[in-house]
Amino acid sequence: MAHVIIRGNNGRRHEVDFEEADITVELFANTDHVELVIEAPHDEAPSDKKRFALANIPRHLFSKAMADLARQDPSLKPKPE
Repeated sequence: MAHVIIRGNNGRRHEVDFEEADITVELFANTDHVELVIEAPHDEAPSDKKRFALANIPRHLFSKAMADLARQDPSLKPKPE
């Protein structure tokens, strides 16, 4: 079950729960940033209510996180569903 939770500057929590919906995940990258787009394209809600999440991350932080994950003990990595 995919879900995204963020907390804004004002301290409010924002959650997108995709439940059992089919989702698409797209990754776009340039030299400065990596953008991750998660959405439920077949959501039957009106277009302004469709579930999606967008994360824009500095590329150096994304690269560090991926490198740290790759260095971990394989037994600690999550198993594919």
